[in-house]
Amino acid sequence: MTLLRQMKYKKIFFLLLLQFVCSLEAHNRSESYSKFQFLPEEVGVNVKVTGTIKQSIFEGLKPDTLFDSYGQFINYLGNSIDIGEGCKLNQAVEFNQNNAAGVLKFFWDFDCDALPSAVSISLFQNLGINHTHIARGSIDGQTIPEFMFASQSDVWLINALPNAENNQSSYVSYLLSGIEHILGGWDHLFFLLGLLLLFQGRFLIIAITGFTLGHSLTLGFGAMNVLRVHAEMVEILIGFSILLLAIEKFFKHHYELDSLVKNFAFAILALIPLVIFGTLDILTIIGLALFLTLYLSLTLHYSSQWVSLLITIFFGLIHGLGFASSISEVGLPQDKLLPIILSFNLGVEIGQLVVAFGILSFLMLARHYLSNSHFNSIHNIAGTVVFSMGTFWFVTRAVGI
Repeated sequence: MTLLRQMKYKKIFFLLLLQFVCSLEAHNRSESYSKFQFLPEEVGVNVKVTGTIKQSIFEGLKPDTLFDSYGQFINYLGNSIDIGEGCKLNQAVEFNQNNAAGVLKFFWDFDCDALPSAVSISLFQNLGINHTHIARGSIDGQTIPEFMFASQSDVWLINALPNAENNQSSYVSYLLSGIEHILGGWDHLFFLLGLLLLFQGRFLIIAITGFTLGHSLTLGFGAMNVLRVHAEMVEILIGFSILLLAIEKFFKHHYELDSLVKNFAFAILALIPLVIFGTLDILTIIGLALFLTLYLSLTLHYSSQWVSLLITIFFGLIHGLGFASSISEVGLPQDKLLPIILSFNLGVEIGQLVVAFGILSFLMLARHYLSNSHFNSIHNIAGTVVFSMGTFWFVTRAVGI
């Protein structure tokens, strides 16, 4: 082996190692939610607040290192919502844990002299740099515009709601949130990179279109609670979809139809450790192995554009469920559900197109200015990174790391 080839392999090894040791954030952005009920009484106003946060996000904020006792944490919760000097907390904040849904809920009860003029929330925002909080509410049963707290300095103006200019536009907020989700969703971006490495020309347009259709459908259905899925399984399947694209790039030519049984057996053997050491059952492993074998065998022998369209729609359905979990916990108002989902999804698509055009521009420049051998090296290194990250996310999520 020449010195030049040794250096190239060392670079590839370094990239692989770097991808595994880097801590990358996927779909689980740091967000919490609340619902305010302003209830006029004979004297003053009662304000009931229900807060929600996913348990995985809460644990990611590492509360054990920040609070020395349960009482200290309860005091923190009590001071995290400020609705004015004329309001007082009736009792200590309560919370319960829904293990089945993987959600923590918190409850505040205030008595106020009058309807609060403004609301400030610091809940968990001082614990996570990128943490955002989405609040919605109602006054005497009438829904009021929701508000997104992107920083501790944001203020929700309750007594100026008729003046739209005094409040953050909720639809613009959801659009920006969609952009942030795609730019922070590294697993989604690596899947997009896999598509760009696999397809060209009209096939690429068809693939991205199918992916967009798929995740738009499940994002909407998931946010409307039409679909209820196992969140951990969705994340495992997202990792598997990324790995599958990389396998298709490097190994598809080995999947001959006359070797279907042999390839299926090899796939079972490769995945079976996840039954022993992970959370997947044997039927799931058989299903994944069968899907992998049939898919790669079909794409090798049938290059029809419908194959790429259908498969990317299927993968898009899975990725869309990952995004849906990001906005379903807020309990979106039904009368505004469609425009909110459209705003969020438009943001996702804008971010996706920006990234896709950026990667395509880089690849086009590399093809134009570099030799074929150097361009192929860049293409293969990018494929290797997709393979390593797909393996990393699939395995770590399947074993519960």
